[in-house]
Amino acid sequence: MKPSALDALLVAKSLLGEAKDLIGLGDRHSSTAGIIILQDFVELVVLALLDERDVTNLESKSFDELLGELKKNKIPVIKSGTIKALNKQRVICKHYGQLSEPVSVVNYLTAAGQFTDAALAAVYGKSLNEVFATDLLADGPVKVIVNEAISAAGELDYMEALCGLRKAFYVSYEHQYCIYEYRGEHFPFSLTLGLHGSKAPVLTRNKDWIMQNVKAPMDFVQLDFERMKSDCLEWGVSAVDLGNFRRLTPAVFELDKGVWYRDYGADYAANELNLENFNYCLDVLLGFLLGKQRHDLKHKYPKMVRAADTLTVYSGHPMFVHPTRASQIVTYVPADCYYRVIRYVTGFDAAENWVYITIYPKQPSFGFEGHFWGYLLVEPGAAVS
Repeated sequence: MKPSALDALLVAKSLLGEAKDLIGLGDRHSSTAGIIILQDFVELVVLALLDERDVTNLESKSFDELLGELKKNKIPVIKSGTIKALNKQRVICKHYGQLSEPVSVVNYLTAAGQFTDAALAAVYGKSLNEVFATDLLADGPVKVIVNEAISAAGELDYMEALCGLRKAFYVSYEHQYCIYEYRGEHFPFSLTLGLHGSKAPVLTRNKDWIMQNVKAPMDFVQLDFERMKSDCLEWGVSAVDLGNFRRLTPAVFELDKGVWYRDYGADYAANELNLENFNYCLDVLLGFLLGKQRHDLKHKYPKMVRAADTLTVYSGHPMFVHPTRASQIVTYVPADCYYRVIRYVTGFDAAENWVYITIYPKQPSFGFEGHFWGYLLVEPGAAVS
């Protein structure tokens, strides 16, 4: 896919989201604003497809002429009458201030989705959401699960498809509220890594609470709603849509690798296993995943390409808990060991330079036996970065 075409589709998807929100309010004024944005969405998709097919000199062409260019390039134009009427209705609304009826606007929204999906399938072999799932999501388990869910929906297996979407959400985010690892006596190492349970409410992260309150497997997932809202705000994601997604998909919980538990209401299968619900949930999930992905990619960290300059460490010198000679001594540097400098630190006495180091035996040992971490005073005259 051409980068310029993908950029146009990215903007188009944002416009579609705004149009859906406005049309969903169901009043004449918001629906009229929605139809104006909806037509812009359709036109951007058309321009992206023509760009992909290397069609040029489109600036002066009318919307109907752009549709004609699609036909010339063997791109299907389904619902062409409704799409042309959409363009005319947009002109009436935007340039003459006339309002549109919400019912007719919903029909235009449906036709626009059918038109764009058919055209995108002819050029890329996938719908708009599938384009984003394939071309924008980073490679990894989440992308695999989303694509499997899309395939299940294509086979009309909406239970597996919707469970798949929820699994992708769990793997990418919801597992951070899973307190399963706190059921034992020991503090789980995963908390220090920001993994399972690290975002769950503090009061739920202990054995006694779990024994009293976890009655079914899904009770191991304890969401902190304020934390989730804060994440949504930071990532530019609608907390309302995410709440809808959680209600409209079966709850899932991964006990062991690849072992999944499901939990859904008795009436769920009879009401929500359909294409409309799947498409909505897929759209919300992709918006969430892409927002989180953009946020994660903005982080920058110091480069670690080149090795640090070496520092001579002398045997017998004391290692301290804190960068001050008044601190407790951890150990004395052994005569025969390996060491690694982790940080250069100014001590509590500003005239002193310290290094935070780890030392470990040359002979492999079980666990962390013989491993020590602490502060070492840098000898006067030694080079300090």
